[in-house]
Amino acid sequence: MTTLLKDRLADDAIQRIAEVLSASQVDFDPARFIQQAHTGLNSLELKERVRHIIAVLAQHLSDDFTQAAQVLQQVPNHWPTHNAQGDYGFAAWPLIDYVAVYGLHHPDIALQTLKILTPLFTAEFAIRPFLHQHFDLTYGYLQEWAIDENHHVRRLASEGCRPRLPWGQRVPYLMKNPDVIIAVLEQLKDDDSDYVRRSVANNLNDISKDYPETVVRLAQQWLAQPTAHRQAIIKHATRGLVKSGHADALAMLGYSQVFNLQNISFTLNKTEISMDETVQLSLSFLLLEPQNLVIDYALHLPRANGKKSVKVFKWKTALLAAGQHQLTQNYTFKLITTRRYYLGEHDFEVLVNGQSLGFRTIELI
Repeated sequence: MTTLLKDRLADDAIQRIAEVLSASQVDFDPARFIQQAHTGLNSLELKERVRHIIAVLAQHLSDDFTQAAQVLQQVPNHWPTHNAQGDYGFAAWPLIDYVAVYGLHHPDIALQTLKILTPLFTAEFAIRPFLHQHFDLTYGYLQEWAIDENHHVRRLASEGCRPRLPWGQRVPYLMKNPDVIIAVLEQLKDDDSDYVRRSVANNLNDISKDYPETVVRLAQQWLAQPTAHRQAIIKHATRGLVKSGHADALAMLGYSQVFNLQNISFTLNKTEISMDETVQLSLSFLLLEPQNLVIDYALHLPRANGKKSVKVFKWKTALLAAGQHQLTQNYTFKLITTRRYYLGEHDFEVLVNGQSLGFRTIELI
């Protein structure tokens, strides 16, 4: 059975927090903390659990944030690097976000603390209030962190300034000024860590949703001196533009919007489905000449307001030879934290180089 994300902030995580704070603060009461943290926890969702544990932490750490920060800065010294029972990364989330809640009036020491804690999980959410309220100071730290020796810190420089960071507080100045973000990414485009470079790509993908031409121009500049790493960044960064059929992005990546497909057939193997069941998508076509093709499928899901949202999934990206092609793909309607299903008609759409080749409908019952 799939573990829900919220369950990563449960017994083991609370025990881990109690252990590391007991080792970092001499008067910390682990039994009382554990009891308070567990009270009402089971009824809470993931982010509610984060906020709940932060509120409990506030009863155990000093009211003087500078003293609390000294304790938090000791936490990595007592954090396990490996445990056979699993990854305790989520346990660090409330510790990190505590800094965002109680450290806003002490931005220098708070940001220094986030730098120390980010390798335990990520401080990408905690840094957002500082960008919102202390932009110039925080941006200066981002520029410094972009050349830090620790790849977790360098990733924070990019991830922290994503304009559309999932679950992250929006920062209007970043939304309106992509050039300040790009100045940070320029320092990271040739980073030796794939972890960092993927964040750069995700950041550019965010920017492309509001400033597609800016991202295409930047990609063309970076590809003027192509490396395998830059090419991988650009491919991942422009995935949204490819899915939307952006002509310049497709052309830059070698995908033409003119393709010679015949005898196209797109089908589903059922017309009705229930939760936890799987539908098979099938696509067949005749390709008259070899061509680079990006084949995706989109699911148009009904929402509570009666409208539909769209989620696009990768299917196949390759240089396909001339001839007949047959592709199949399974999709399972299963409960996940980030997607909610409603009963009714769901539409599957097949996309080739960003262009729609047709829809098929299935009813969730």
